Amino acid sequence: MTLRRFARLEVLDKATALLDRYPLCDHCLGRQFSMLGHGLTNGERGRAIKRLLVLEGSRLLGEKDAAGERLLQRLAGHGFSETARATLHAAGVEVEGGEETAFYLCGNAFTGLDALCDRVVERLAPYEYDSFLVGVTVDDQVEDREDELRAGVKARWGESIRRDFSREIGRRVMEATGREVAFKRPDILVTIDPLTGTIALKVHSLFVYGRYRKLVRGIPQAKWICRQCGGQGCDACHQTGKLYPESVEELLATPLLHATAGTDVKIHAAGREDIDARVLGSGRPFIIEVVNPVKRRLDLPQLAADINRTAAGKLEVDQLAVTSKDRVRRLKAREGAEKIYRAIVEFAEVVPDDALARLEATMAQTVISQRTPTRVMHRRAEKVRRRRIVSIKATRVNPTQVELVVHCEGGLYIKEFISGDGGRTSLSVSEVTQSPARCVELDVLKVYAEGAP
Repeated sequence: MTLRRFARLEVLDKATALLDRYPLCDHCLGRQFSMLGHGLTNGERGRAIKRLLVLEGSRLLGEKDAAGERLLQRLAGHGFSETARATLHAAGVEVEGGEETAFYLCGNAFTGLDALCDRVVERLAPYEYDSFLVGVTVDDQVEDREDELRAGVKARWGESIRRDFSREIGRRVMEATGREVAFKRPDILVTIDPLTGTIALKVHSLFVYGRYRKLVRGIPQAKWICRQCGGQGCDACHQTGKLYPESVEELLATPLLHATAGTDVKIHAAGREDIDARVLGSGRPFIIEVVNPVKRRLDLPQLAADINRTAAGKLEVDQLAVTSKDRVRRLKAREGAEKIYRAIVEFAEVVPDDALARLEATMAQTVISQRTPTRVMHRRAEKVRRRRIVSIKATRVNPTQVELVVHCEGGLYIKEFISGDGGRTSLSVSEVTQSPARCVELDVLKVYAEGAP
């Protein structure tokens, strides 16, 4: 095949037509043919096409064909080809016009990618991370111009300028940092507009699994914002913005934020206990989410020791392990797993031993129906919940108080199971013993829900 015949092939014909219309850098020209040729970058494609066209232009120029000078002039101008300029100078032909000031599509941005990537690496430097992903945003008008350009010459092998930028920047940053590109849940998402040079980082949360034991009553699981002021501080909350001075979430937060330099934490747990209930035994599984962490490589035994020291007498944690966001969903999905509670029940009168025996026998493997309790109707949907009692053990404490150890399906409202909640729960301890009862102390002894890595 002669070079003349090769030059008339469709790829080179369309490349010539593109350069006739607009100034295109190697990347932007090569991108119009990105589906052709495996293992080439778009820049390499563009350079190869321009070199072939320079060869053909040089051949035609040598044969005194005016088409050769026109082709070389276009390559020297719209193609920014130094080889074409040198070829014209060598033939004694003056290059028309000065250098173009900007490429039609990228505005010279591809020529400045190394400097832009150096800035990205500098922005990432303070963070500990194993993976990243580059997201690119460009003005819609740029993509519209590229669509019109391709349509004008009926080019059908191209890819988007966003994808081109994303791949080139991602490759450079990966080589500079030694970190991996992750398309699913990277540690850091880098969003860049290469045409304006803006860089934004989204640091994905760090998730730490563990179990906590709450040793005292009066502490909620999560921070409760004051309803009256919305957290701004008012007389009702003594200017704290909170209904309670501290929470499990906040007791975990201080050591975690110190260790990670994050900005906030959020607690996710396998269910939640009432404020006046303790969590004992092996503790409740939880995942603490650290927002915007700078550090991810944690000394977990030291972190557990720091939490237990700062929350001494109130909270203990163990089994800490770094985990993933997917574990949060799995942990929440097991909120209904079985639990064991210990309740001190106060009866309105002395309950005979046979009533307690009847309670143990009646409740074993019984399904309880509960309408949404009166005390939580303001924040829970009205519906009937059915939960199974696995077993119940009653031990008399004094003539009117009994210790109940209840093994049940998660999601059972224990206090209402005891009182009956005015008939909204059935069967109830009050109903079976035929004596009004109320819970005066409640402890969580065991939570079977698992969420460890």
